[in-house]
Amino acid sequence: MRRTWLLCLLLTGCQQSDDLDRYLAEVRARPAAPIEPLPVATSFEPLPYTAQRERSPFIEPKPEQRSSEQGKPECQQRAADGPRQPLEQYALENLVMTGSLARSGELWALIGTPDGRVVKVGKGQKLGLHHGVITAITANSVALEETVPDGKGCWVSRQTQLVMTTGDKQS
Repeated sequence: MRRTWLLCLLLTGCQQSDDLDRYLAEVRARPAAPIEPLPVATSFEPLPYTAQRERSPFIEPKPEQRSSEQGKPECQQRAADGPRQPLEQYALENLVMTGSLARSGELWALIGTPDGRVVKVGKGQKLGLHHGVITAITANSVALEETVPDGKGCWVSRQTQLVMTTGDKQS
């Protein structure tokens, strides 16, 4: 019984091999498909560089040179900073006034930080990335005077307010 089974298996394998050889011979006898011709190359026409007076885009730009005069009399310069205060590491947009406190006739503001802390601040303390100094505190807002660079080596003062937010989100 085992011999007949083995013999049947061998004959079946040989028969499949003959079918495979026949199929391969048939495929090889077919004519080859024609190869598509290469596309016609268009001629390259360079454009002239018209920005001759501008900086060359192929040369690394040099840093701007400071003028020999350090500051003009009408140019405001920022005073040297002391040690940085905790709320100077946050952008003003990321800080929120959450409340106010009154102690012995003086108002203090409660400022919420992005990491969830609440810090009590008073008049004269610094706040925000642009060297903001608190100039006034009311029950609903904190007035700041920020010193920002004008891009020409001078500093400009601007007034900003941080207004208390309420829990209501109106659309």
